[in-house]
Amino acid sequence: MKILEKYYIVDIGMRYMLLGTQKIDAGHILENVVYLELLRRGNKVFVGKVDHFEVDFVVQNSKGIEYYQVALTVCDEKTLQRELRHLQAIQELP
Repeated sequence: MKILEKYYIVDIGMRYMLLGTQKIDAGHILENVVYLELLRRGNKVFVGKVDHFEVDFVVQNSKGIEYYQVALTVCDEKTLQRELRHLQAIQELP
């Protein structure tokens, strides 16, 4: 698994200042909120990549390593399968 570099904003107001309110992407905002909460809980948080699948968060804490995928909704079967595929790729690693 590769570790990627990604940027998250602490103040969502900065996002609105840069992008305006016309292009509100609730999925990216939710990912930002999850990232900040994982940090607040004292975790080391990374973005990972397995083959061509991005793993939203690889979390290292006292329990070991945990993997997280963040999606606004997985009600659509295609979205659910896409999000799960990323996590299944981890299990396939030697």
